[in-house]
Amino acid sequence: MKNIFITLTITLLVSCSSTPDFPTINDPSVELTSIKKQYKKELANIHVGDYIDFVAKQFPKIFIASDNMKNTIYEFTYQQQYILADNNNDLTKTYTQTLRFYFINRKLAHWQVKK
Repeated sequence: MKNIFITLTITLLVSCSSTPDFPTINDPSVELTSIKKQYKKELANIHVGDYIDFVAKQFPKIFIASDNMKNTIYEFTYQQQYILADNNNDLTKTYTQTLRFYFINRKLAHWQVKK
């Protein structure tokens, strides 16, 4: 019983200590998946004039970035972990891309990738 416990503990420690497999790249804006490509299907489903509720169903983690009585801006972020090829210490970095949705009177006016 004691040997089984030790074996399970060692297995758990080894599995937890392994580093995730992040891509090693030179330029995240070129080599990682773009937010437009990752969410191509969801973006194809929304159109100018759609209400906020419909867009929120396509992007459940959407959040308010700015709100006034007539105009509202919602954002959706997409993050990817990576390691820079020039980085010798294998520190992971995060590449964040953001979709910004502009609404006028609760209807979608346009969207864009925020740089």
